[in-house]
Amino acid sequence: MKEYTLEKIQKFISKISNRFNYLFTFIINPGVEPTNNRAERALRPHVVLRKILGTLRNEKGTMIHERIMTMLATWGQRGLDCLQMLTAKLTS
Repeated sequence: MKEYTLEKIQKFISKISNRFNYLFTFIINPGVEPTNNRAERALRPHVVLRKILGTLRNEKGTMIHERIMTMLATWGQRGLDCLQMLTAKLTS
């Protein structure tokens, strides 16, 4: 491999090298999308709602809301019953 002297280039090469197996997963596994656009679109309505309501004014409340909404969106995309899954998680 060619040696680069610029620190920024060395850091970039290091990042790519460390993440190489993960960056191209979508090529090896056709079921994996190359972007996270679907996930971003699924969460967008919840972000807008949170901003409109303005009820989550602290970091802890925002974090809890984000985690719950992420789980609901994931379960919905997988065709799972969100209420059943949430109940199971809260009672386990």
